[in-house]
Amino acid sequence: MQHSSTTHTISQDSTTAHHAHSATLQSSQMDFVSSMILQLLESVDKELKDAFITIKHSLENADSATLTQTLSHISSQDKTLSIINAFTLYHMLLNIIEELNLSDSATLNALPQTLLDLKNEGYDKQDILKVLQNIAFYPVFTAHPTESRRRTFLEAHHKMSKNIRDIFTHNDSQARFELLYRLNLLWHTHLVRSEKMEILFELDNLLYIIESSIVESATQVLSDIQTLIGTSLKHSPIILGSWVGGDRDGNPYVSNEIMTKVMKTAHRAIIEMYIKKCEKLIRELSLSSDLKEPSAELLQSLQLEKEQLPSTESTLYAKEPFRAKLYLIKKKLQNRLIAINTTDSVDFTYSNSKELLSDIDMLIRSLDSLSASGLMEFYNLVLLGGFHLLRLDFREHRDVILSATSEIFCLIGLCDSDFKDMSEQKKCEILNLALSAKKLDLNTILEELSDSTRRFVGAFLRIAWAKKHISESILQSFIISMSSEPSDLLCVLWFAKQSGLWKPGKKKESKKGRAKISIAPLFETIDDLQHAKHTIKTLYANAHYQQYLLDNDNTQEIMVGYSDSSKDGGIFASNYNLYHAIADLIKLQNELPLTIAFFHGRGGSVSRGGGSLEEALLSAVPQSVCGVLKTTEQGEMISAKYLNKNIAKKNLSSTISALLKKSVNDKFCINGACEIDSQMMSLLEPISQASCVAYRKLVYEDKGFMTYFKHATPIEFIQNLNLGSRPSKRKDTQSVEDLRAIPWVFAWTQNRSILPAWYGLGSALASGNKNALKDCYANSLFFKTTIDNISQAFLKVDVEIARLYNEFVPDKTIRDRIWELIYTQYQLTLEHLLYLRGENALLDSESETRESILLRKPYLSVLNLTQIELIKKYQTCHYPQAQERLMEQIHATIVGIAQGLRNTG
Repeated sequence: MQHSSTTHTISQDSTTAHHAHSATLQSSQMDFVSSMILQLLESVDKELKDAFITIKHSLENADSATLTQTLSHISSQDKTLSIINAFTLYHMLLNIIEELNLSDSATLNALPQTLLDLKNEGYDKQDILKVLQNIAFYPVFTAHPTESRRRTFLEAHHKMSKNIRDIFTHNDSQARFELLYRLNLLWHTHLVRSEKMEILFELDNLLYIIESSIVESATQVLSDIQTLIGTSLKHSPIILGSWVGGDRDGNPYVSNEIMTKVMKTAHRAIIEMYIKKCEKLIRELSLSSDLKEPSAELLQSLQLEKEQLPSTESTLYAKEPFRAKLYLIKKKLQNRLIAINTTDSVDFTYSNSKELLSDIDMLIRSLDSLSASGLMEFYNLVLLGGFHLLRLDFREHRDVILSATSEIFCLIGLCDSDFKDMSEQKKCEILNLALSAKKLDLNTILEELSDSTRRFVGAFLRIAWAKKHISESILQSFIISMSSEPSDLLCVLWFAKQSGLWKPGKKKESKKGRAKISIAPLFETIDDLQHAKHTIKTLYANAHYQQYLLDNDNTQEIMVGYSDSSKDGGIFASNYNLYHAIADLIKLQNELPLTIAFFHGRGGSVSRGGGSLEEALLSAVPQSVCGVLKTTEQGEMISAKYLNKNIAKKNLSSTISALLKKSVNDKFCINGACEIDSQMMSLLEPISQASCVAYRKLVYEDKGFMTYFKHATPIEFIQNLNLGSRPSKRKDTQSVEDLRAIPWVFAWTQNRSILPAWYGLGSALASGNKNALKDCYANSLFFKTTIDNISQAFLKVDVEIARLYNEFVPDKTIRDRIWELIYTQYQLTLEHLLYLRGENALLDSESETRESILLRKPYLSVLNLTQIELIKKYQTCHYPQAQERLMEQIHATIVGIAQGLRNTG
């Protein structure tokens, strides 16, 4: 690999300390990280250690020539992968330290301060606590399509975090040894998994974080809420959701068998947690009936179940009723694990989690509050986990649903096979006929269906089985990707009726039925967001769908997509149209007897709806929250936000606090808090339109753009990287539309232009009234939050690095034209972000964030420069064995850059 052809000027800004105290703290931590990497290299490769020191000095002194020379020497020694590993571990340690800093400074229980703040704003405590009792935060953990690390690295991350804390706190020499030991193990471990990421591996990754951190942290937050309201909780204010095993949009690997396996695995995981909790409480609750008289209901319960106690336990617990009852609870839970797989009846078990809660509550009532504290933890744990642990969402693309509907309707004589090509009016006419007809037993037609339709129908049957045998809460939402017409939802409604997931009532007789699933359209494109209100209004006018809504407590769930809307129209148009669509739907909600529950499909990166969740909540459309927040938690942000227990608790508590503040403001509407700022909307609408035009002119209308994208980003190598189980495209085409939003963002992040996070904004802002926009930034929380999020992503852009990737674009005309557009837009965007924020340097007013980003930048450059040279070498290599080795090294750089940038996808 020859680095001589690649020139890159290292910005002096990257190494200048603007805020001495913050920089000293950061520098000392970076020095510690460097010392650990050097210790590692001393033991594995002394020559590489010298190279690492030289690279570090060249970066600190902005010495591009020495950097290039050193990287070329490393390449000639076949040590490229080693230097990639060194800098990846370097960033991994930096990430851990940042998390520890956040953990140490975090307020783990934000609720008391939020309560005080709301009281100071004029709200009564009684009213605040009433809102708090009905709050629900619903994080939905998706698969890890941008979590580039294997579980091996996640576990090591967790353990090294403890080692570093012990070193910093106690100067613990044993912890330092263990840290070096783990680094050494990781040094000899492949960064990238060699096998294809399977869905059960994704579940394994997620369950590791759930079991090691989230469950404990969430249960503590439940306890904090309980303390605040002064009474036991009736439902969990935190609902844990998942898409792993339920999201089959474009993922052929999510079979019905896999979905069932995922649901059963989650069920087993939570029951085993309960069994362990029981065993702990059995050891602790040694209270004797001679010293603590049990309640009459506990004695009666033990009398009814005494035959289930083996003679040894009966003798052992003769005067220890709490231990005896806990043993019986444990036995029922063990039988529950047997019952899920057998056709035989299992008598002594729980049929649902309410029965378990009832037993725990009985024990609590028999004790004083201090003695019952361990049981209260158990009670809150069961409130949180139920018998399902993770509430699965099911997602499928509208094309698949229409195709299955068309095939079955053709089979049963409702239409010919052209159903999906009919007009919307005709489709609705046929669906109304089908919904009025007698229920069809789907099992009777399975053998007559194509494989894809049989798979789709089978999903409804498996969901119905799981809701009956595992938990009613195992799956709730049925999400339709790329929803655009009312018929999309009516198709799902027909399948729900046939499978028993919707049992219609009769509105004329005021007889309510039962909807066991929530049918949710996912509005993802700018056009679909703009027509969302019309779609829902049309559905409400349909008699069958209106009955379904009545049977579903007059609640319509709507998912709004941040990533695909951003890919469709650019970052600002996406944010504006999401806000506008939600505002329109809130107006519709107020016109109809209907509650709209929004599900926010946010990602880790700003271009996919990332940024502070608390700020997003507080800047959301008035009355759009109403005490409930359902949102996706995606990719590497899951581990960043939840792997550390303190950070997990901080994130959960601060989100609940922001949700409480927003809900109280919306409920009581003090000082016009519930009014949408029409002046702001009018000012920003032409900005949104202009940004969309600029974005689409490049991404969709420039005929050379896809050529540029395929060559100027490492998308080819990302598509071959074993990150997630899903393919990178919905269809095997060359269009932007069919490329998934995650690899789209991931590719632009890798080449450091991060284009989806800002492109189109500069020219749009330039077309507006500068003074009016600055006033809007000062007075509109929505506009300020949007601009601030874009600014933070924008600071991570490195145009000098991005420029180097242009060398891979073979057509000079395309290369020069598109780069000129990108660079001009970059300069315009920077100019207007600085003006709006009133800064001389971007993020000057957020010194710690700025410092953290800038201190990382040069070390990321090493990985980018290495990646560029590896791609050059790959392109000139002509035999498979060498290409395979180069591919492995390129993949390692992708993982390393992702580690350094963090919120990459």
